[in-house]
Amino acid sequence: MHGIGVVDEAGRLRLLGTALAGAAFALVLTMLVTSSFRTATPQLLVSVGLPAALLGAAVAGWLLLRSWRAAGGYEQVVMVERWVTDRHVPAEVPAEVWVPRLQAQAELQVGGWGKIVLCVFWTAMTWSMRDQHGTVITLLLLGLWAGLGLWSALWVIPRSRIARDMLRQGVVARD
Repeated sequence: MHGIGVVDEAGRLRLLGTALAGAAFALVLTMLVTSSFRTATPQLLVSVGLPAALLGAAVAGWLLLRSWRAAGGYEQVVMVERWVTDRHVPAEVPAEVWVPRLQAQAELQVGGWGKIVLCVFWTAMTWSMRDQHGTVITLLLLGLWAGLGLWSALWVIPRSRIARDMLRQGVVARD
């Protein structure tokens, strides 16, 4: 793919997972909005929810590909993730390469905390509206908010903290 490079099986699975998450989000959001005006029926799910899910999957996949392209390609993204996992940047990588990439990874912490705050509010709002939307939609929304919050708390924030710590240690050690 143009500007993305070769995507391995792990990347394809990540792309598939992102598309599934986008589809789930679009489906739940669409059903939530439409159930405020009409009774949620299987026909509504198929006629409105399914096309929304397909659109959500396409948009989520496109956004992931776009982020890989912006970061220099899939291989570059994996390389930075490997640095964070290993907590080490190879000595042969120049500072003008590793510093901006780790800074970008470290800046994800703000977005991660923002998602957690939103999840808390969305969970409270969803629970307060449980009588209006019914059990199934309430449970779907609660699952969606919990998943988003857990992803941020268990993956995004810890990895961004590691990148921030690597920057602090690496800039001091290499200067």
